[in-house]
Amino acid sequence: MRIIRLLTLVVGALCVARAAAAWAEQCTLQSGRQRVTVLELYTSEGCSSCPPADRWLSSLPKRGVGLDRAVLLAFHVDYWNQLGWVDRFSQARFSQRQHEVAVRNRNPQVYTPQLLLDGRTLRAGSLPDDLDDRLRSINAEPARATIRAEVARESSALQVNVDVEVIAPADGTNADLWLAAFENSLSTSVSRGENAGVLLNHDFVVRDVAGPFSMANNGRRHVERRLEAARDWDLRHTGLAVFVQDRSSGAVLQAAAMFPLCRP
Repeated sequence: MRIIRLLTLVVGALCVARAAAAWAEQCTLQSGRQRVTVLELYTSEGCSSCPPADRWLSSLPKRGVGLDRAVLLAFHVDYWNQLGWVDRFSQARFSQRQHEVAVRNRNPQVYTPQLLLDGRTLRAGSLPDDLDDRLRSINAEPARATIRAEVARESSALQVNVDVEVIAPADGTNADLWLAAFENSLSTSVSRGENAGVLLNHDFVVRDVAGPFSMANNGRRHVERRLEAARDWDLRHTGLAVFVQDRSSGAVLQAAAMFPLCRP
């Protein structure tokens, strides 16, 4: 009887493992030949001037800014949280990233909303015409790195295996690899703070970021990373961004993104 029970448990475990493996969706992300950059928005639900910038970012795909031109990422900072409303998407490391950008660009102050294109501040007054011109110029350049990522989307996590190669040896010295998981179709009813009584809608919200990963001496890097989803994170509305960035200038050597993940 003990042997029969043991066999039953083993068979049951194998069936569960096979079901889990079958559920996982797998796909490949491959960068293109032209240079794709990153457009970053630093924002907060506690900032009254941020909702227009959030809406503008959400509108860009309909204005022709697809993933083949620029990867869009919204980093919610946490330094507004003590002023009446805690932004559930905010993280201290996103604020730290913005501070590092300020140091790199020799600007002592951080603020929201702030837009960065290719690592440099993009003035809101120059939108949207100047953005299209700048993207056209960037996209006309050849890629300075290649990106290939194997992605498995499970019920509560993303398993990402990435291979990157910097094309010019000189670029490899300062190049860092970054991974960012972002979520679309989010909304929050704000009850306190500067946006009290307002329903805020968000897209391209960074939920998790991994990096920086520096290049090896041969200009290559392989990274395997598992991104665990929080309870309020819906992987069905999640995308993945992978980009290689010069840590000195902020310029993006190449970027690639996929949304939605692993769907036909």
